[in-house]
Amino acid sequence: MSQSNEKTTIYLNPYVKKYIQHKAVEENTSISSIINNMFAKKLSTLDEKAELAARHKEPTVAFDKVLAEMGLSYEDLRD
Repeated sequence: MSQSNEKTTIYLNPYVKKYIQHKAVEENTSISSIINNMFAKKLSTLDEKAELAARHKEPTVAFDKVLAEMGLSYEDLRD
């Protein structure tokens, strides 16, 4: 499966650029790949935070009730 990329220009702090260049050499990959992976991780984290924020509004269920719904007791957990 081919992945299409678009070209863009970003301006990096010289120290950040140097760090990414060294990391690319160390990992035998491209600067572009490193930056893409960093952004993908950040976006994934943002998605997770948004999901957690949405779930925060869900009602709380008591642990005892969850155990009962599963047909378990505290004794079952100790085994």
